[in-house]
Formats: sequence, structure tokens, C-alpha cells
Amino acid sequence: MRLRKEYEWSIFQNSKLTLSTKKEKEKSIKIPKAHTLNLGRVRSIVLLILIGLFIYFSYVLVLANATAHKNKRLQQTVATLNHRINQENAGTISYNPLVDQYMTQFLKVYYSPASDDSDGRTKQLTQYLASNLTLPSTDKNTDLKLVSSTLNGIFTVDTVKTAQYSLTVEASNKQSHLTVDIPYQQDNEKLTITGLPYVANSINSISHVGQARLTNTGKTLNSEQTTTKVDKFTKQFAQKYVSSSTKDMAFLMADPVGLDGAVDFVSLDDSTIKVAGTIKHPIVTATMTVKIHDSDITQVQTIRLYLKQQASTYFVTKFIQA
Repeated sequence: MRLRKEYEWSIFQNSKLTLSTKKEKEKSIKIPKAHTLNLGRVRSIVLLILIGLFIYFSYVLVLANATAHKNKRLQQTVATLNHRINQENAGTISYNPLVDQYMTQFLKVYYSPASDDSDGRTKQLTQYLASNLTLPSTDKNTDLKLVSSTLNGIFTVDTVKTAQYSLTVEASNKQSHLTVDIPYQQDNEKLTITGLPYVANSINSISHVGQARLTNTGKTLNSEQTTTKVDKFTKQFAQKYVSSSTKDMAFLMADPVGLDGAVDFVSLDDSTIKVAGTIKHPIVTATMTVKIHDSDITQVQTIRLYLKQQASTYFVTKFIQA
């Protein structure tokens, strides 16, 4: 009986120990808390994103507008430059002896009789004319001779290079004078007639298309000490320029040039000396007179010196004549 009670007590104690251990394990297990969204924080994040996007697209818009304005200015600049180029092209082109020689030879063939050797004349003219330019069927002058031709000028008409000639042509023993324009195209030394000669009005070169080059002397420099030094230097420079070689002028000028005694120095008119610029960089304009050797022929010319002060003297950084 005693043994039975001890056995039951042992089982009770073991059961109690097992329950205690199970409770301790259950207590040690922590259940994680569920994550919840903070609506206020979400709104702040969304607001910041929207503000960032607004700032970004505003920046992009500003850049796009700036680029558009820049492109517009560039287009205006290009248009202005093209206008200036067209204006320049509308003027005369400098004399070109190659063009004159080419045109003179062409005119001799063109204003020759069509009856003597028609095939030979056509063959010769073909060498000068553009490949798609042919002689008209009415080109039937049988008694024609070019007496003289004088180049009046080379210019552009509707962007096409054009040479104008004054001609004296003889037909039936009677001479006539006419002025013709000849359109042509040039690629370096190669030339081609792109249009047959046509009668035109003579060039009238008399006009007022510009101002005197050295008339504007700028604001007068109000420094008597500097003006006196510049006057003295200018007179010395003029005499050396006339008498010295280009090599000898190197110590006085950035871009040396000298007449090496080609003419005689006569004078530099004090009344024409005008000093502008600054004390350290004066600009002087003056008129000097030179004379051809062993003659009474004189030449008056205006000079302008851009000076740079060096110690007690000056150095010529730029030299202009007119």
C-alpha cells in the first residue's frame, strides 16, 4: 500500500514538472507585432515626391525655353550674316586677270563671222560654254569682227558672277559700241560661260558707299605731357619709315614695314596730328608728305599709329595708311 502511494506521488510530481516546463516555453515565445501603415508619413513621402517632380519638370521647362531662345538668336544671327554676305556679293569683285584673259578669248570667237567656218566656230565656242548651253539658231552674223574689248568690272547679279565688257564691233565696215554682261562660273582656275552675252547698261561706279577710313580719330587725349611725347615719336617714326628697310623697322613695330628710301620724306604737318586713346596706349593720326626722287612730284598720305608705352618711348602695335 505504501509503495502504491509513493508511485502515485512520483507520477504526480512528474506531471507537475512537465506542465511547468510547458508553461515556461509558452511564455518564452514572443508573437511579432503586426506592421501598420502611418498615413501621415505616407502623405509626407508622396508630397515630397510630387514636389521633387514639379521642381524637376520646371527645371526641364526652363532649360527648354532657354534652348529655344538661344536657337532663335542663332537663327537671327545666321540670317543677319547671310544678308550681309548677300550684300557683299551684290558688290563688285576684285579684278582677276585670269577672268579677263578667258573672256577676251571667248569674245574674239563669239563675235566672229558665223559663215566662214560655222562648224569650227561652234566647236570653239563649245569649249567655253556650259554643257547645257547651246547657240541660238538666229546666231547668223555673217560679217562681224571684234575690234576691241575692255573689262569694266566683275560683279554678281542674283548671286551669279558676271563680267561686264565695253565692246567695239565692226559689221559691214561700220563700227558700233555696246556694253555686254557675261555670266560665268569659276572653280579655282577653271571657268565656264553659263549664259550668252547680253546687252546691259554700263556700270556707274560714282557713288558714296562709305566714309573716309581715318577721319574718325576718337576722343582727344587730354594729357599735354603724353601728347608732346607722342608728337615727337610720330615725327621720328615717319622719317624712319620712309628711309629705313623693313628689317630695320622691326625694333619699332609689331608688324614691321619700311619704304627703304623709295621716296624722300618732306614733312609731317603738325596741325594734322591728333592723339586719342589712353596714356599707356595712345592712338595718333597724322598727315605726311613724301616726294619722288629727283622730281617735284609729291604725295600726301595719312598714317595712323596704335602705340604702346615702353619706358620713355613707344612701340607701334598697329600701322594703318590711307
